[in-house]
Amino acid sequence: MTDGHRLQPAIPSKLKRLGAAVGLLVLCVISILRVARPPRAVPATAPDSAFSAERAMRHVEQIAQRPHPMGTADHDRVRDYIIGSISALGLRAEIQEATAIGTRYREAGHVQNILTRLPGSEPNGKAVLIMVHYDGVEAGPAASDDGAGAAALLETLRALRARKQPLAHDVIAVFTDGEEAGLLGAAAFVREHPWAKDVAVVLNFEARGTSGRSFMFETGPGNLDAARVLRSAGDATAGSVFATIYRTLPNDTDLSELAVLGLPALNFAFADGVERYHTSRDDIAHLDPGSLQHHGSQMLAVARTFSNEPLPRPRTGDGVFFDLPIVGLVVYPQGLELPLAILALVLVGTLVVRDRKGVGTGVIAVLAAVALSGAVGWVAGRMLRGPAIWSGLYATAIALLALSVTATCYAVARRWASCRGLHVGARLVWVVLALVLSIRVPGVSYLFAWPLLFAAGAAFLTRGREVADWLAAAVTLLILAGFVYGVSVVMLGVTGIGAIALCVVTSLIAFLLALQLELIAGDARWSAAPLLAAAGVMFVVIAALTVHPSADHPLRSALVYAENVDASDAWLGTIGSSTNPWTRAAIGQHSPGPLPAWSARLSDAGRFTGRKVQRVPLGGPDATLVGDTLIDGTRRVVLRINAPVGTTGLLMRARGARVLTSSIDGRDVDTTRYRRRTRDWGMQYWAIPESGAIVALSIPAGSHIDFDLAARRPGIPTIPGVSIPPRPAYVVPSQTGDVSIVYHQRRF
Repeated sequence: MTDGHRLQPAIPSKLKRLGAAVGLLVLCVISILRVARPPRAVPATAPDSAFSAERAMRHVEQIAQRPHPMGTADHDRVRDYIIGSISALGLRAEIQEATAIGTRYREAGHVQNILTRLPGSEPNGKAVLIMVHYDGVEAGPAASDDGAGAAALLETLRALRARKQPLAHDVIAVFTDGEEAGLLGAAAFVREHPWAKDVAVVLNFEARGTSGRSFMFETGPGNLDAARVLRSAGDATAGSVFATIYRTLPNDTDLSELAVLGLPALNFAFADGVERYHTSRDDIAHLDPGSLQHHGSQMLAVARTFSNEPLPRPRTGDGVFFDLPIVGLVVYPQGLELPLAILALVLVGTLVVRDRKGVGTGVIAVLAAVALSGAVGWVAGRMLRGPAIWSGLYATAIALLALSVTATCYAVARRWASCRGLHVGARLVWVVLALVLSIRVPGVSYLFAWPLLFAAGAAFLTRGREVADWLAAAVTLLILAGFVYGVSVVMLGVTGIGAIALCVVTSLIAFLLALQLELIAGDARWSAAPLLAAAGVMFVVIAALTVHPSADHPLRSALVYAENVDASDAWLGTIGSSTNPWTRAAIGQHSPGPLPAWSARLSDAGRFTGRKVQRVPLGGPDATLVGDTLIDGTRRVVLRINAPVGTTGLLMRARGARVLTSSIDGRDVDTTRYRRRTRDWGMQYWAIPESGAIVALSIPAGSHIDFDLAARRPGIPTIPGVSIPPRPAYVVPSQTGDVSIVYHQRRF
């Protein structure tokens, strides 16, 4: 009887600890699913005015039958299919043919944009632009990137046409060409098409994977108004943190070319399954219909709202926005971030005055835990390769190891400080982060300001304190758990910055939720760290046994056959390093001695490595002199460039003299917005016409140029004495796929 009385108080305590553990786990799962799981696909039986992924998938099935890069017959097949689909809706399709010159990269090409215009009832001519691209890379059928976008736009146009009441403003639909080649179609639209001046709002839809939710990850300037409109989508996944970070990254979509218009804009993409991005596995079988549904439902909802409200839109500053379950998209002006951070500072400052004992120890413990956890992420991230870097299992393992380090720092600090002191010290670190971010990057500071406000506010309560603490935990995990999952697993991978961010944020969350974690640990603070470490190791073992290259999570490859028209040698290899055993086996033993100098001029994507093989003569590109004049002390060289039939891309490079100005097909090359600068003039021309291209270069008088040409076409010829083994299921063509490149040099 005595033993029974002793056990009774322990039972509620154990249930409470179990409930706390389950509660935190459920909050994490909800937060992660919020950013990972797309909605269900709507069937074709849905009302005509609704977006149906099942209807849209019929378009994807036609578009993504085969790879369709610029300059191929399948590209023209997709073009004709989209034109026919537009005509079937009772709309008039228009083709914009032009030589496009990108302003972000050294790319040009002959593009065929497809445009149509759904008329509105307002006579002012302002319109909402919805933009997708219909070309793809050479390696894969591009079901997701951007067959899903093209299909979503066709289904959206159908749904808009089904409305009984016309929209107030026009909707312009542009299926751009040459996005994969360097945003070429978008550049041509902005530069030359008369409809560009009518655009008041831009919506762009992309993909960087084959599944997941469609994130709104980029905006135009002054995004507060656009973010408020995005609320109309109802199920949006967005965060001003993504828009803020994306502005600093060297990444681009078609929206980058329209940035010169300075218009309100929203950019959407799904990015899970990134290991299949730009590979042969970007096919219909791997495209998640739910991702297509999320793409299209947002496209339709936002287009309706923008086109039924006044255009042009009111000018606003940037906003802060993030989405929460049930609540939806939270949006407010960026100017509120600093006052919120100051309010948090006042609350935390009051706590420091009240509970100053042990605060310094708490600050040191947090900083030590964050530094050590970041080191764990750095080490672990460097060890992962291939599909492992996109694995949720490995991410869980790394997060558990970071928690183990954090638990150790917390347990050590508890020897010198009280719980209150440690908790206040943690909040002090958080408030510094919130203040710094609110000043430097206000679109990011909500990640720390809102969890801190709830946690600090709860500390002042005497009645209802436990409920307030759990509300703070819910806000913290619903905002941050999904965010760090999206960054580390979906966007960056659990390697490098992604792994470090995962561990650092995990450690910070743990200190902010120390009350709940102490409840779970009970008197076992010292044993918590090894238990967490053991759990992390267990997940590493599970991941090692289950996560490996497969047909669904493949390794990438691309072979190159290269020959020089001006010599007798030919080579089989790859651009960049040989990254998998199959590629190394297919290439064979590298030839001894240095590679020929011309092999370094085959591509801008990296250096060629490979071995010498027997030559299989292929037709090569050529440049002929059309004009050579001296104007105001400057030599102007005009060349006609021709490439063999079947060429998709032609790399041109001028060496030996500084190119002062240049033009292609009579259009000036603008280099002011280039992402990267190079010493030599260079340009890749895509889908070069049979009649050739005209390139004009201005160079200093008295100088000469060596003009390099490298013509690329899909496929590898049959090479005598070379047997390329079939690819195993876990190795797939990527990006360019297997190509042949023929090099030629002329001197002028």
